[in-house]
Order: sequence, then C-alpha cells, then structure tokens
Amino acid sequence: MRLTCVILLAVAVLLENSDAASTPTEANMATPDTQAPTRSLIDGWQDNPTKRRLWIHKAANNKHDEERGVSIPKADKLDDLLQKGTSTDGVFKLLALDNAADDILGSPQLNAWISYMKRFNSKNPTNKASLIATLTAHYGDEALAKMIEAAKKVPTTAGFAKRVQTELVQRWLVAGETPDKVFALLKLDEAGAGLFAQPQVVTWAKYMDDFNMANPESKTTLFSALKKRYKDEEATLVQMLIAAEKVPSTKGIATRVQAEQTKLWLTEGKEPLDVFKLLGLDEVGLTLLNSPLFSAWVKYTDDFRKIHYGTKLTTIATLRKYYDDYNLAKVLVDGMASTYPQTASLATRLETELLREWYMAVKPPMYVFKMLNLQTTGLKLFANPLYTIWTNYIAFFNKVDPEFKVNLLTMLTKELGEKKLSRVLIAAEKVPSTKDIATKLQKEQLKLWLAAERNPLDVYELLRVEKAAVNSPNRLLYVEYIRAYALG
Repeated sequence: MRLTCVILLAVAVLLENSDAASTPTEANMATPDTQAPTRSLIDGWQDNPTKRRLWIHKAANNKHDEERGVSIPKADKLDDLLQKGTSTDGVFKLLALDNAADDILGSPQLNAWISYMKRFNSKNPTNKASLIATLTAHYGDEALAKMIEAAKKVPTTAGFAKRVQTELVQRWLVAGETPDKVFALLKLDEAGAGLFAQPQVVTWAKYMDDFNMANPESKTTLFSALKKRYKDEEATLVQMLIAAEKVPSTKGIATRVQAEQTKLWLTEGKEPLDVFKLLGLDEVGLTLLNSPLFSAWVKYTDDFRKIHYGTKLTTIATLRKYYDDYNLAKVLVDGMASTYPQTASLATRLETELLREWYMAVKPPMYVFKMLNLQTTGLKLFANPLYTIWTNYIAFFNKVDPEFKVNLLTMLTKELGEKKLSRVLIAAEKVPSTKDIATKLQKEQLKLWLAAERNPLDVYELLRVEKAAVNSPNRLLYVEYIRAYALG
C-alpha cells in the first residue's frame, strides 16, 4: 500500500511538471480511422495540476481501486514507456481502465491516461489515439452509452459525460451510421417493451437529432423509427410512452414521440374513441380528469373536430359511452373542485357541454334531478356537489329557452313537498356553506305564502316553530311572516 502511494505521487509530480512545461493547444483525440477534429471537446478537461494530484492521491487511498489491483508505473517508467512508443492501449490496460466498469468517466486513472494520450499523440502525430476509439474498443457502444448516462447524473462528471457523448455521436456520424444501425449498436432492438428503461435510448435520440441536421435529405423522426419496430404493437408503444413521460431523463423524448404520433393519428383519421382506449383512459374511473393524458386527449378530440368539421364525435359524446350521466357528473364535480386551474377550467367547459347535451336531448330539469339521485340526499341536499350541476342546468335551460321559465323553488316544492323542503331549508340554514342558498329560498318561499295568503298556523307548522329557540332563523322568519300577513 505504501509503495502504491509513493508511485502515484511520483506520477502526479511528473504529470504536473509536464503540463507546466507544455500545455497542449490541440487535444489530438481523433479516432485513428477518421480525420482529427480541429479541437476535441475533451481538451482542457481536468488539466489543473493541483486537482489532478489530489485525485491521484485519493485513488491511492481508495480501497475499491486497491482491491482491483490498480497499479500506476513510476514516473520514470511512464516516461520510458513514452520514449519507447508504448501504445496508449497498453497504458489503458496498465491503469486497469479496461476493468473500470460503469464509473470509468469518474475515475482518476482516466485523467492520468488522457494526459498520457495527449503526450503520446504529440510525439506520434501519424498514429494518434482517441478517448472514444479506446473506450468503444474495450467496452462497446452500448456499454459506453450506459456509462455516459450514469455519469451525466453525477454533478462532478456530468459536464465531461456530455462532451464524451457528443464525440461518440460525431464518431458515428463520420462513420456514416444510420439511426437504425446505431439503434442496433446500442442493442435497443433487444429491449422490447422496456425500451425507455434503457439509459442508452437518450444517446440514440441525440444521434437522431444530429443525423437529421447533418443529413436533411435522409431526415427521419423518432416516431417513424419506433413505429416501424412496433408496427403491430401500437397499444404497447403508447403505454411505453406514457411510462417514459413520468421519468425525467426520457420525458422529453416521450413528449416528442407523442406529438408525432398524434399528428399521424389525425392524418389517418383515427377516431377519438379509439385514442381514448389506446391511452388507457377507459380504465381510469372517476379520477379521469386528474390524468395528465386526459387533457392531451381532449386536445386531440378538438383537433379532430377541426379537421373533420361537422362530426358528432365530441368529447362529451365519447365520455358518455364510458360513463352514465350520474357518474360523469361526479367526474366533472371533482374536476371543478381541483386546485389545479387547468383541470378546473377543463371540467367547467365539459360541464357546459354536458348541459347542452341534456338540453338537446329534451331532458326536463326534474328528470335530471332524479337522474342525479338528488331525491335521495335528504336534509343535506344543498351540500351535495351534484346539486350545483342541477341548478346550473336550470340556469342554462332558462337562458337558452327564456319563454319556458323554470323556477327553482317551484321545482323543489313539487319534487320534495312543502314540508320536506321546509325541513331541508331549516337544516341548510344552520350550515355556513349552504346558509345563503337556504336564506334566499326561504325569502322566496315567504313571498309565495303571502301571495297565497297561507294560514299562519300552517306556516307555524311548516317552519317547525314550536321547538325552535327564541332567536332561531325559522322563528324569526315566522315573525316576519306574521307581520307581513297582518299588514296585507
């Protein structure tokens, strides 16, 4: 262990002196089989001598490296190897980088090897080595792409990993690889339904973008490439995209593919009902509006109707195939109560569409009252969220057909009876959230009684004054009636 520390420190001194004497202006990291770029993206990374010395010293005390048997030659040995023209690949193996596994891009030994490679390339300009060529030779494209994605998640190696990824993509471009070929190189063709769980899919998507930019005449899309591979599994692909959208690293890819997929569906005339099923929305239940896919589906339906003008395949028409009006109303009520403005706004819009559907189907308010099961609510009628939808329908009904004026109190009296309605109003008046509703209806009820000259004894009984407290609202209301009755 002590010898290893001495050796590593000696190497640090050698590298520091070498860098201090001559800092390369060219990274010389082109692959042997391609033309060298004017300046590598790796150039200058971790060239600070002080940081390198600390990293190498840390490596000497790293138990993981020690267990792997990492051995860095003495400074004079490295210099001797360079003078003898020892290949960079040989030093790569000497530093045990061929066994570094997923953490290679964060390995201090890799930094030492990069420094050696730069000096080797300077000494051997006709036989240059490159980081990418060496890494792919030892690990292959698939493993390297996975290493890159792993390193991108670590703040200390994220920047370097992105530059390595860029050079890997450039290597494929220079080699003329097609997106399909790279898909196979990364072994994504073996992933099946688990495609987006493979970290290297991000590298493939980046290559697709760069390929399209470099080859506009052969431009393709992520969706067209995936559709070709999942042509008989459309529902599977949709579910894969839904899952991928929930993962930060693949959310961007999934969103792009879904947009392209939607465009194709519109072109092909795929009906909203079919898309509803493909998105799995037919299995969501009463929490439908909370699904992020629902708003996307509504937009698709709107776009479909613009293209297919006059179609009866509306949003509400589709929803009513999966929900009866009672449950659909419950879905909308929950949505309107959402703390998310977009969800509440969408629910309000759909409520209006549902009210219109009822009106067009010539459904009278009392029919809707029973359809919503409001007659079974009891004394808490006004606290039932569905009551609001019913009153909104009455307002809608009156607005659309003002000649057929519907009176709320008359409807309630007819359905519940005078005694039960009075009990409902008295109970609602005691609850803060329904007090205003009850008070308004009681005032209106009082006017109707006065107009009909109802016997005060009947009103006394209806308002249940006998058991009411002295200052209770129903007793005060009765007193108000008696005074008005006496003056009438």
